[in-house]
Amino acid sequence: MSSPPGNGSDDRPPGEAHEAHEPHDGARAGRGVAIVVIAVVVGVLLLPSATRAPLPADASTATPTTTTTTTAAGGTASHGHHTTTTTSTTIPPSAIHVLVANATTTNGVAGDVTRFLASKGFGTLTATNALVKVTASQIFTVGGATADVQAVATALNLPATAIEPAASAAPVSSTAGANVVVIVGPDLASRYGPGSTTTSPPS
Repeated sequence: MSSPPGNGSDDRPPGEAHEAHEPHDGARAGRGVAIVVIAVVVGVLLLPSATRAPLPADASTATPTTTTTTTAAGGTASHGHHTTTTTSTTIPPSAIHVLVANATTTNGVAGDVTRFLASKGFGTLTATNALVKVTASQIFTVGGATADVQAVATALNLPATAIEPAASAAPVSSTAGANVVVIVGPDLASRYGPGSTTTSPPS
């Protein structure tokens, strides 16, 4: 008596294993592409933070400051935002034209002082006589050339008290061509008068 025919799934020869159902190749490829895309996105998001230079610890609180040191009249330094600048100008002696006038009873002393100043490089005019007699030498400015007056006073070793106010007029008949007028008194006459061996002011 033969066995009745079975369904198609039972017609395999004995011992033949059933084939397992493999996933479709398209599904596996799709998953691979999705993984790669996710990896690229994560990498792009992480790259800027990994390469960005770290901020200094006090970058948010640092404030630039400016300090200016100014020397006060007393020689002490003060801090602030105001600076006082002092500019000094050096005038060459050759640019200073000096007229020397004799205001003493010693003859020839104005010419001696004129020669001394010329030896120091000053421009000089022909010596003359003052309209008055004085007890001490005086220096006058012509046209307000105060720096010129100081230079001549230093060369003759005269004190600051010998310099007359800028508005004062020199007691001479004419100041034409002069920046400075020296009125020779007894103090200069004793140093530069005839017979004197003085060639420079005493130090």
